[in-house]
Amino acid sequence: MSSDFPLRLGLPEPFPIIRNFLESSGYTEEFLRSHFHLPSIHFLLYPYGLQAEYLNKKYEEGDSLPLFLARLFIAGRTYDRPALEERLTSPVVAALEQLGLLIPGDTAGLRCPVIVYPALGVFVASDRGFRPEGPGYRGKDYVMSGTEHICRQFIAHISRAPCKTFLDMGTGSGLAALLATKFSEQVWAVDITPRAASYAGFNRLLNGAQNLTVLEGDLFTPVRGLSFDRIASNPPFEPPLKDGMIFSVGGEDGEAIIKRLVTEIPPYLNPGGRLYCQVCGTDRENESFDERILSWLGEARSEFDAVLFVRLTLPPNEYAIQQMLGENQDSWKLQEWNMFYHKLKATQVVIGHLILQKRASVRPTFTARRNFGPVTTQKEIEWLLDWETQCAGPDFADRLLESRPRPGLGWELHVRHGLQEGKLTPLGYTFFTTYPFETNLHVASWMAMLVSRCDGKATAAGHYQFFASRMTLSKEEYLRALGALIGADFLRIDGFEPPASPEAAAQ
Repeated sequence: MSSDFPLRLGLPEPFPIIRNFLESSGYTEEFLRSHFHLPSIHFLLYPYGLQAEYLNKKYEEGDSLPLFLARLFIAGRTYDRPALEERLTSPVVAALEQLGLLIPGDTAGLRCPVIVYPALGVFVASDRGFRPEGPGYRGKDYVMSGTEHICRQFIAHISRAPCKTFLDMGTGSGLAALLATKFSEQVWAVDITPRAASYAGFNRLLNGAQNLTVLEGDLFTPVRGLSFDRIASNPPFEPPLKDGMIFSVGGEDGEAIIKRLVTEIPPYLNPGGRLYCQVCGTDRENESFDERILSWLGEARSEFDAVLFVRLTLPPNEYAIQQMLGENQDSWKLQEWNMFYHKLKATQVVIGHLILQKRASVRPTFTARRNFGPVTTQKEIEWLLDWETQCAGPDFADRLLESRPRPGLGWELHVRHGLQEGKLTPLGYTFFTTYPFETNLHVASWMAMLVSRCDGKATAAGHYQFFASRMTLSKEEYLRALGALIGADFLRIDGFEPPASPEAAAQ
């Protein structure tokens, strides 16, 4: 345990008292969002001005219990013992003191040295970045709340399908691991810093998560000899030009931790198992980010499918300016950022989610890169992974030829024209859609004609015969094109409708 960790883990008896109290108190994420009209409780956990307006007011007798708890646990208000015992009861106050969740304040009374908050159905304690009386803990091993938007995105795209074993790598406060205990039989959580491992261990006890094991160590070192059905990681990925926080800096190029994770993962995933990883890296002049990720697998490349789901791309200088503003860095620092990206020959910064899937049987592996659409969720991600996995199967070509394709919904076909010999002539065809992923698919003219012919009645084999009789077209090329059109929902077949389609909703 971290030597300066502010809480106590060695006393099991107080945890059920506090857990039962919190669960019955109405202190929920829904209450906080609704009461303060906020899209996320993250805005309450950091000093963006909302605390002064809402939470740092003095205690009023008419406050509801959840609001009182928000002022105590989030705003860090100091209250005298009689007020605490009146609202929380004496046994709860005693339990909070036993665990270090209540300590003497700077003035007379008691305060909470950390933040304790509801998140996604569990209760989490993590470092306090501010206090009404001044700054909170901001050491390099600071443990952030896990309520930040990018953390929520990461958690939202992890599969909730039941599994036997789950590993949360770089667990921080342990939030992702706690959520995994609801669908995985056994969960492990690992972090390199003693402070983070201590918080995760404390939160395990706070939530009564008996199927969670928390370990301290560097990446896979603490779990050698084990393998998992699912591994999730939100690793450090910022360049070393930032503040030096352990949770944020990803090595000399920002990708070093992600590279180690991908390089070392092969023996730790069971066949059919997946890595869900939040990533940030760069496309470079002669190599895309996803191509570089595949190279990190080395000799194990033939065992893994890989899909990079891109949420955002930015020019390097624009990303640098955003990071500088977020860190309040001086303007001269921009030159250092620009030199850093120039040295890498970076063309754009890529932010998104990586999924590696270890194949469960002997078959060709697949790779893909998709851009998030406005309403892309974890369901669309799982749909695509299922589709690509089926396409790589040994008998899928025959099944695809027997299908009866029909048009998807909501897409557009853009036709580029130009003058040729004085006549306006089609020069290029591009299908565009924003669902299930934002896709621009440049196609040959015959593919545009194929979509127009698909009415759900004729088989894919019949369409192939039509085109093969009029042009040189191999069956393999035809099936690849058909698979690409279905995988982007320009065409649909029975049994593989996207999650938001009427057909899928009715199933």
